[in-house]
Amino acid sequence: MVLQVISLETRNLTVKLNGNIILRNINLKFVGPGLYFVLGRNGSGKSTLLRALARLIPFEGEIILNGVDITKYRRRELSRIIGYVWQNPFYGFFESTVEREIKFILKNIGSEENNTRFKELIEYFEVGDFLRRSPFTLSGGEAKRVCICSVLVADQQIYLLDEPEGELDYRGLEKLVNFIESESKRKLVIVATHNTLLAHKMRRTINKIFIVHNGIVVGEFGPEVLVNKEFLAEVGIVPVYWWLE
Repeated sequence: MVLQVISLETRNLTVKLNGNIILRNINLKFVGPGLYFVLGRNGSGKSTLLRALARLIPFEGEIILNGVDITKYRRRELSRIIGYVWQNPFYGFFESTVEREIKFILKNIGSEENNTRFKELIEYFEVGDFLRRSPFTLSGGEAKRVCICSVLVADQQIYLLDEPEGELDYRGLEKLVNFIESESKRKLVIVATHNTLLAHKMRRTINKIFIVHNGIVVGEFGPEVLVNKEFLAEVGIVPVYWWLE
């Protein structure tokens, strides 16, 4: 089986929000299938980067998706290619039940008949018991699992996951890690987080780690950067071994 090459590239990407420059001249290239991490402290600009990659916010510069300027894609077409999972899962909820929430994107992109992926995800992430509940009544961990299902049910080429580990318990984290590692063998998966422990857990799968600090990319690294105490401390990221001291 020959896997399709997937590419997402930024060229001099700059984002200004409310008159403030959040990202400045970002030049990155992600090539999949594969797993990439964007690490940065809170407020560094990593979440803004993912929202720009999903074309959810205005930006300057270029984003090139599979060799084509991302602005050339229609919104529905883009939704079939890129899945963006919010850091706060409740931001994306608006349907009356969990089942309607998860199936909404399939209706939106004209793939309502695709129930196989729906069944696989609700079983894997164990959300079947509350399909008829309002998503706004869920706990944080339940909401995060529903949010993941409601986006990735479309089986996109690219997953943009913003702090996906938030609110998850041990079982939820275990499932998330296994899911990301498995999907990255056939997808392009980009995870934005401040959590070096999550990156360390998947260090054998990671292609590259990009460090974002004060709105700029300060470098690209292999997993060995996760134990570089001095460098990570300088950019406000907690090194892995700090937790073990």
